[in-house]
Amino acid sequence: MHVLQFAKRAVLAVAAGAVLTGCSSSAGPTPFNPAGATADMEAANAAFNSAAFVSFSSQSILFDAALGGAPLVSTSAAALDTRAGGSTGLHAAAARSGELLARMIPRAPNQNFSASSAAIQAAYLGKTFVYSGGVYVVSDLSGAPSNGVRFLLYAVDPITFQIAEPLNQTGYVDLTDLSAGATSAARVVVVSGGTTYLNYTVSASSSLTSGRVTVQGFVTDGTTQANFNLRATLNFDAGLTLTYALDVPQRDLSIDLTLTASDLTATGTIGVDLALRGGNGWVSLSGQMTADGGTLTVRVNGDVYATITTTVSGPPVINGASGQPLAPEEYETLQQVFDFTDGSFTAFDELMAPAGTLIGG
Repeated sequence: MHVLQFAKRAVLAVAAGAVLTGCSSSAGPTPFNPAGATADMEAANAAFNSAAFVSFSSQSILFDAALGGAPLVSTSAAALDTRAGGSTGLHAAAARSGELLARMIPRAPNQNFSASSAAIQAAYLGKTFVYSGGVYVVSDLSGAPSNGVRFLLYAVDPITFQIAEPLNQTGYVDLTDLSAGATSAARVVVVSGGTTYLNYTVSASSSLTSGRVTVQGFVTDGTTQANFNLRATLNFDAGLTLTYALDVPQRDLSIDLTLTASDLTATGTIGVDLALRGGNGWVSLSGQMTADGGTLTVRVNGDVYATITTTVSGPPVINGASGQPLAPEEYETLQQVFDFTDGSFTAFDELMAPAGTLIGG
């Protein structure tokens, strides 16, 4: 499965497309340089395209079952893929993330969330899991962390993104339990050929009224590093907020997205606020959507560039600032802007997948 990679590619395509079509604007804190901004996006995109990351994103959904837990995230790519578009798809993605959070941080009527049960079974500590017969099983291999487990990674078929046969080991994932007190936490590290391609922590805490999950770390292709910080907050009575920050220090680039679901029903409202800033200019997108549709505004360096009108299903209707039709390539780029709002919920869900049992799933 490659939904997580799709989500990352979408946000970068959003920015790249906006800079390509916004070169006439010079408002804002930095003069706009479309060629430079496109190069920034390509470098950031490359950080998520290593072979190690592809293997991780396709195989991590199998880890929970190997550790004796129910999968926190569906093992079906179709269940996670929100690319069908439309307001309905976004609401479905928000509802799925809300359900995931509720399972990780259940509401306790008389006490705060306890991490005491969110740990790897003693029998598995220090064990290395290998792929066999469609599932991961315990092996007698050494090298796993004493306070965690190791899963070997394998090359995948470039078309199906399934593990290729015959098996070709390409690296490993170490999962360690960092839970303490009222905070449940785990670390996920992906290594291939001596290089750490992905390193992040997942932590969860809860009170009587709300719960929060934070995913923070970095990904690299061996050359360019992207730092990410995702924070999902579930108010048990008032909805879900997802905050997603991506920074590429080598390119002086930052991408920030906030999605707010007023509630997780079919009639709830989802607010969208996206901003990209860098040494080559900035672009933003904001607005609201209900299950029946909504309107989003795209600005380049502070100037209104286009509007995106969402519908119940199908692609959004995208027009220029004055209502004029856009060129096909411009329309396609802004379609990807809308796709990223769906993809962000999916990216959060996928990063949760390998740590489900450790975080209490």
